[in-house]
Amino acid sequence: MVTKRKTKTSAVKTTDLTKNLADQLTVARPLRAYALPYYTVGGSDTEYLISNPNHQAVKVSLWVFGRNCKIEKKLQFTLEPNCTKSLRLRAIVPDHAGQAILTSTLDLVGHILYLRQRDIAVVGGELAGRDNLFAWLRQEKSRTYGFGYRALAVGHDTLGGAVFLSNPHSTGMTGQLVFYDQKCQATRPRRVLIKPGCTVEYTFPKGRYGYGRIQVSSQAVINVLHFTASSRGIAAAELLGEADRLNVPATDPKPGSKILFDDTHRCRPGVTGDWTQYETALVNAGYTVTHHTASTVTLAALKRHDVFIIAIARSGYSNAEKKAISDFVNQGGGLLIVQDFGNAPWSIPTREILNYFGANDDNNFMHDPTNNVGGQTDDVIFDYQRNFLGHPITNGWKYFHVDAATSLSGGEGWNTIVETDDDSVPSRRPAVIVRSFGSGRIVVFGDSNTWANHLINNLENKLFGVRCAEWLLFRI
Repeated sequence: MVTKRKTKTSAVKTTDLTKNLADQLTVARPLRAYALPYYTVGGSDTEYLISNPNHQAVKVSLWVFGRNCKIEKKLQFTLEPNCTKSLRLRAIVPDHAGQAILTSTLDLVGHILYLRQRDIAVVGGELAGRDNLFAWLRQEKSRTYGFGYRALAVGHDTLGGAVFLSNPHSTGMTGQLVFYDQKCQATRPRRVLIKPGCTVEYTFPKGRYGYGRIQVSSQAVINVLHFTASSRGIAAAELLGEADRLNVPATDPKPGSKILFDDTHRCRPGVTGDWTQYETALVNAGYTVTHHTASTVTLAALKRHDVFIIAIARSGYSNAEKKAISDFVNQGGGLLIVQDFGNAPWSIPTREILNYFGANDDNNFMHDPTNNVGGQTDDVIFDYQRNFLGHPITNGWKYFHVDAATSLSGGEGWNTIVETDDDSVPSRRPAVIVRSFGSGRIVVFGDSNTWANHLINNLENKLFGVRCAEWLLFRI
């Protein structure tokens, strides 16, 4: 629970109070937090209907950010089972667009209603649920959200609107916003720069309709409002959440060409020296290949390249190295992680990198009794008819094979592009997974033998390896 401060709210700096709240929420794992927008401009009002669907009472706190990005008011109350409390925001912060943070010990039902001045009817509403649960992470990654907009009237009315971005963090939020119109044309990107606790309005392009892409450095509170002249205010409202995230960056980085293999952690290319033909294939495709041999991996070293390759590391990465790799990808770099079969010496170090990005290997051997090489059931053949899923990497070629590979697991944000078939063991499990991460991309594959010298020229193994690099380089 959030504890009371001994000093008065007015005597505490806004950023300190926000940071204090964030830190306490990080420690207090059972606490739920919902970040909610409000709009009380021009006589409008916003009502929060906070309901308790649980079988026990729940303690609730509401922190309302007002003008100058300061916490205007903190409310605390207890909700009995199946009870609802109404909170009107205009009475707290009139003529302002901002945000509030709702915290509780259990799940709540949060319904946001918008009212126009002198109207007796609700003119807009949205639900805040699990999709809008907020988390203050110590290692944030940028993310991209998408939404539709219309500022071109359908009838005789005048139509417009804006997207409101709020920053509930203790540090500044950066990013950019791009609008695309009905002619598929992009407006000039707008820079996003929001101080802690602040809300910034970004109006829709006049006389257009289409969609917007917001890339921000951390999870944001995003409210999309449409206005009409006839209503003299709000006509519709949408609260964007994590389900509205796009698995693409707001704008792709420029295509790269520099690939870096990690030799620092006794990865396969440096230890066995049998990935030379894969390196040659990448060079023949027009890319440069170098090896990282310094004692540690740093962001400064990675930023001189476009793709970083970790192939079955035999020694672990420090937390500082993991953060450097994460920051590199977050800022537009590509990362290829190659694991291998079972519980081998390389499994744990490579698995730690997978886990850091929300993925894992299944610690197994994939077998296919009907589609294999020479009757070896763990030399599985994957082809476009049975195993490939739609993706630029798998587009336009036929097959490859593995030699003792593990299947994979990907959490939120991961997409499977190659999977085992129905009679495989395990069946219909991911063999290759990919994701966007911030402005960059990641590919994970479960077999290092496919691109080793003794197998890379079989089937289209070489093409498969080059295609993975091309996607990570933003070439396809």
